[in-house]
Amino acid sequence: MKKKIIAFYDLLFYAIICGPLIVISILSLSLLVTKGTSEWIYKNWYVLVTFAVSFMLSISGVNLFRYCIFNNNTMYFHYFPFTTSWEKAGNNIDARWNQDVVISEIKDIEIVKLTKEEKQTLVYYKHWLNKYLKINLKYGNPKYIYVGNYSNYQIKKIIKMLENK
Repeated sequence: MKKKIIAFYDLLFYAIICGPLIVISILSLSLLVTKGTSEWIYKNWYVLVTFAVSFMLSISGVNLFRYCIFNNNTMYFHYFPFTTSWEKAGNNIDARWNQDVVISEIKDIEIVKLTKEEKQTLVYYKHWLNKYLKINLKYGNPKYIYVGNYSNYQIKKIIKMLENK
């Protein structure tokens, strides 16, 4: 059973930013190509929509979404790396440790807020909100997973999925 949960606030932010930009790109393309004639717009509306959607997806990209995938006994949390070098991305503690969770290894889960010092050592990304899942493992150090962009309902659903196995 494979489930994917996309962070609600990422989707909302994407819609708020991309919605008006798609309308603007449609209008600007129609004005540039047709020089203001509406006949061409009515005949070739699908070209305008395709241009607008492909233009916005290429700029914003769906890779910016944070999501988690639940698959049988594992859960994978995806974060898009905002980094200045490949070396920093390679030494990323989130990509190397925090993103993959084996459900059978979980001892308990709690929602925590991290201090600046803890963020520097325990997580890699600079997040806007300070909401993390602290997943204590039966064997080894705890994992800290950023869930600030998920709604409270989604966070409860993720915790329930992690605890039910």
